Amino acid sequence: MKKLFKTAALLGCTVSGLALSAGWASAGEVTWWTPNFNEARARELVEKFQAANPDITINLEITTTDGLPQRILTALQSGAAPDVIDVQHGWVNGYAQNNLVVPLDEVLTDREDYIPAALDYVTWEDQLWGIPYRIETHAIIYNKGDLVAAGLDPENPPQTWEEFVAAAQAMTKDGKSGFAITGGGEVGNTIFRSLPFMWMAGGGIISEDGTEVLVNSPESVRAVTYYTDFLKNGISPSSTLENDGTANRRLFIAETVSMYQSGQFDVNSIRQENPNIDIGVMAIPHPEGADTAAILGGWSLVVPTDAKNPEEAKTFIAFLGEADSQAVLTDTFPARVSAMEAERFQDPILQVFKEMLPFGRPVPAHPRWVQISQAYFDGIQRILLGDEDVQTAMDGAADEIEALL
Repeated sequence: MKKLFKTAALLGCTVSGLALSAGWASAGEVTWWTPNFNEARARELVEKFQAANPDITINLEITTTDGLPQRILTALQSGAAPDVIDVQHGWVNGYAQNNLVVPLDEVLTDREDYIPAALDYVTWEDQLWGIPYRIETHAIIYNKGDLVAAGLDPENPPQTWEEFVAAAQAMTKDGKSGFAITGGGEVGNTIFRSLPFMWMAGGGIISEDGTEVLVNSPESVRAVTYYTDFLKNGISPSSTLENDGTANRRLFIAETVSMYQSGQFDVNSIRQENPNIDIGVMAIPHPEGADTAAILGGWSLVVPTDAKNPEEAKTFIAFLGEADSQAVLTDTFPARVSAMEAERFQDPILQVFKEMLPFGRPVPAHPRWVQISQAYFDGIQRILLGDEDVQTAMDGAADEIEALL
């Protein structure tokens, strides 16, 4: 398991911003697709950029995460893509392998200030195909008061799978669910929450090199059973099939769910909407004798092959890649170590999320990862619906994935 960064060395590292080529500053317009959770911060940065670059106009278009992978893929394949797109790290290599985005090595001149794993995620055939600006892993967010009410110590939360199930069962009472999993919304919601359990058990959806189907192996079936049993055994809410990460956060805020898996981006919403909750954060539980795991997530900026103004787009991406810009744009951790020195990342509640980073892994770099993950997600839904048992559902997913490989 690779360490994401050497803490002592990198945290003391300061470097200059991304170098801009004077030739990029020609007149033009740049259309930027960014997700709705970034909107306020994106508008702030656009205003700052245009003040310094009056000859470039940024047309900001807000996307939504539900259905976003397919929307972006369709735009890239149709030749009608914008100039800059925010995409999840895991999608980038597939775009590169299909000649849908352009390399961006010339934009990045301060490689040593980036968390290495963030750059590894968007590198293919020794070229950089995206500029990462956000990096993250999940943890378990819990209501300390609910642990106390269940006779548990909120300062010593459960660590193993068995301990976690027992705690979740103890908190499932009086109409409250102990632990909420996801079963609906954008596919990534369920991938991010269930795939780490498969890794911990020694399985996965496909092998790291993308050549072998693992989704129906005994190890993977064990992990999927563990994940889906939270609904089967009445610990996860009855609305699980429709719930995405946002829905689970709302249930937690409403105090009808005691624990759920998510990122640090949820903390401020919880604090603002229900300040009475004493929030705790724990590492994702692991099987006895195994390490925890999480998907190393986050977002990168790419320039489509058919972008109308690629040079102006690179100028803009260079600006967004500066440490000060990254500290504004991300609502998790920035991909640049120097940007992590900003005051907003020093909140003690973020400590466990930081501790989870070294256990983060990238999803396999396969050009059909979006379709592969959809096949797995469909299998999860069949289990949650009660249409198939775990082995049958994962065997069906394996058949679909084998054809994709």
